[in-house]
Amino acid sequence: MPSSAATPETFLLTNDMMRAMDLIGVFVMGIVGGALARRLQFDAVGFAFIGIVSGLGGGIIRDLILAQGVPAAFSTPWYLAASLAGVLIAFLISVDARIWRHSTTVLDAVALGVWAAIGCAKSLGAGLSPLPSILLGLTTAVGGGVIRDVMVGRIPGIFTGGPLYATAALLTAVLTWGVDALNLPSWIVVLAALAGTAVAILAQWRRWSLPTAPDLAVTLSPVQMRAFVRRVRREERQRVAAETGQIPVLDPQDLVHDSFFNVEGTPEEPDSRAAAPPFQIHFPSLRREHDHDGAMHVDDDDDDEAPFESGPQHHRGR
Repeated sequence: MPSSAATPETFLLTNDMMRAMDLIGVFVMGIVGGALARRLQFDAVGFAFIGIVSGLGGGIIRDLILAQGVPAAFSTPWYLAASLAGVLIAFLISVDARIWRHSTTVLDAVALGVWAAIGCAKSLGAGLSPLPSILLGLTTAVGGGVIRDVMVGRIPGIFTGGPLYATAALLTAVLTWGVDALNLPSWIVVLAALAGTAVAILAQWRRWSLPTAPDLAVTLSPVQMRAFVRRVRREERQRVAAETGQIPVLDPQDLVHDSFFNVEGTPEEPDSRAAAPPFQIHFPSLRREHDHDGAMHVDDDDDDEAPFESGPQHHRGR
């Protein structure tokens, strides 16, 4: 094992245990990517692409940004071999059983911590400042999964309140920077990786997630919106009338609308009481009567009254 004077980058890249965990993580992500390709009914080429991107995408992005020669994924055949081995297992057998899901979840969390620590330590060793180094540590850990989800037309899981993989990777990257900044023994970086692994496993087990933005949108139907506008206009007219002492002007549309809808814009329930008959003007029919002395007078007969209507009227006389 390297001495305590070694940097976290040297420890992570030369320690046999860390290199083994790195390769195991690539293998597991090949299985995870292959399982997704199986569910989407991809062919063998689709299996290979999804598996390789899942296991190696984040590290390739990191190495391309650092511009330190050939990416580590292509500098040795072991990374591609580990990824394709995981893809082959997912292609030949179904890995949706509970034992497979639990095993891949734990191993994926372990690889998450290792990759975040390697990404941050390698960036610090390349001379980057703390914030870009932490960001590249996060990218190394979750970049492959993001690219995989985008390739298959899904919203990346770390954006939808899923397991706290990005949060766990961020924690490991920050702790790795702390180990380097405080000149602590290089092996303590293992504790940083384990901290992120523990958070990822607990988040998966307890179903932790980050809060989302509150939904403050107000949804109104067209009828409710019209009712709301009319109510605001009516209240404004009443307020102006109260301040000026004038009689408020009524909008006929408000009267018609309010007779059918309540303030929420929903139809009113019909009144159980009988509706009042429409207002009518009645004129009595005029009858000419002659008394026994020959005098004529007008008689008001309620039985022959007729409602007043527009237009010429024809009254019958006796």
